Amino acid sequence: MQGMASFWDVAYLVGAPWDTGEPPGELTELVDKGKLEPGSVLDIGCGTGTVVVFLASRGFKASGLDISRVAIRKAKSKAARRDVNSKFYRLDFTDPKELALAGLSHFDLVIDNGCYHSLSTEDRDRYASSLLGVSRVGTVYLLWGFLRGSMTGFGPPGIEYNEVEDRFSKNFRIREKHELETSFRNMLFYVMERHN
Repeated sequence: MQGMASFWDVAYLVGAPWDTGEPPGELTELVDKGKLEPGSVLDIGCGTGTVVVFLASRGFKASGLDISRVAIRKAKSKAARRDVNSKFYRLDFTDPKELALAGLSHFDLVIDNGCYHSLSTEDRDRYASSLLGVSRVGTVYLLWGFLRGSMTGFGPPGIEYNEVEDRFSKNFRIREKHELETSFRNMLFYVMERHN
């Protein structure tokens, strides 16, 4: 964990380009249209807490976790400035034991905007186990992931077009799947719901 944490700490110290300070438009649209009812939510790889603070301000019981100590410090500061009630944890989501020890389980909504697509194949297997640990039947799971090899060759490894279906369909039903064009690389956005 230390090597990866150090990389992310440096990124958040110097100003991570993905840290725009705005929640994803797809998320705000779902909330604004009432398609996501306020409940408990976990943001995986929450960075500086933008999504957690946004959802907490909309009545969600919002928590975030990240491997970066710097990101978590900034997230707590942001939440305090906005005067919202939220929780942040410095944890590695690919370690199911850490999550269990922290008591993180049974969320109504789980969000990942940039964690899964950055992981190795081995870490993706552990991620899938952790996802089952923090969710339950009926949990909604939102996932954004850059496509592998689209437009540019740098950045996170990305995901194959049908990888999410192959990895998660045993436990999650896909309600929506959209390909999004970005200035960096095309990405996929999923809305899924756990069915067993």
